[in-house]
Amino acid sequence: MYYIRRTNLDDAQAIVPLWRSFLEARSQADPSMQLKANFNLEKYVEKQLKTPNSYGFVAENQQAIIGFLFTYIYDETLPPELSATTEMWDTPLKPRRVGSVLGLYVLEEHRNPKLIKELIDAAIAQAEALKVSDIDVLISMEQTGIHSLLEKAGFTKSAIQYTRHYNINNDDLPPLNLATSESIKVQMPSPGMIPLRDPKTQQNVLNPQGEQVFLLPVKDQSGNLLKTSSGLPVYSTPLRDPETQDWVFDELGKLVVCPVLLDEAGNIIEYQGIPIFCPPLYQRSGDKLILKQDSEGNYLFAEVEHNKDGTIKRSPDGKPMFKYD
Repeated sequence: MYYIRRTNLDDAQAIVPLWRSFLEARSQADPSMQLKANFNLEKYVEKQLKTPNSYGFVAENQQAIIGFLFTYIYDETLPPELSATTEMWDTPLKPRRVGSVLGLYVLEEHRNPKLIKELIDAAIAQAEALKVSDIDVLISMEQTGIHSLLEKAGFTKSAIQYTRHYNINNDDLPPLNLATSESIKVQMPSPGMIPLRDPKTQQNVLNPQGEQVFLLPVKDQSGNLLKTSSGLPVYSTPLRDPETQDWVFDELGKLVVCPVLLDEAGNIIEYQGIPIFCPPLYQRSGDKLILKQDSEGNYLFAEVEHNKDGTIKRSPDGKPMFKYD
């Protein structure tokens, strides 16, 4: 007898040998998946158990955990209010909310279609509860039994993946760019954090201290999240240098963002459903256009214009008007 349940941190040590067996089997079947020597798999499993939007399920009998299935659910694109105003996120494809399978393994002596199907059904139920649009599963060619189970569960074959493996010396790899250097530590974002990327290379952006930069949802003075009229969180637009188009950092290495425009009550001002941000001020330096700063080095932004009655002045089409002098 066995039963299926969600994982918890106490399961880490029991899952480690199962995950190791899973990785070894995948590595034998696919030469492109080479395992690292002396990798701390226990910390890796603990990380999966702690990662937001990572969901684990185990099959357990009276003696021990005999199988597991881990999934990770993510959105392929940014929230609408950011992607609609930032050209670097343009893509011809519609965004998906994806359920991706990280690993599935059951001890050989306990493998049977019913147990594996129940693990799969538990993961599907979790994905459906989070309104995923697609579930992606990568299965090796020789796992014909899993192919059959997935097809019975409503999955279809959508692609064939070919690989060609090269035995290379990792000590002699030519660098591609700074973002792939081994000296850079890439953070896993917390919920609500969006990695900032270079619009030219689509690589992660680092601040002057070499740390990965994230966009954060805007909060009010009380620490509460500001939201649009449709209930979506708001992300400020990062400031860009008018000459180089690079992201701008202040003297402390902090990303400079345009402040969101608020009314007297502290509510976000929108135009056609999109939050309005205060634009930066510019000035001429010789033949170059540069961002305007005050005597202390703070970047300056335009103030909104007001009517005599204190209301915000708007253009004929209803867009707020700013003072640029």
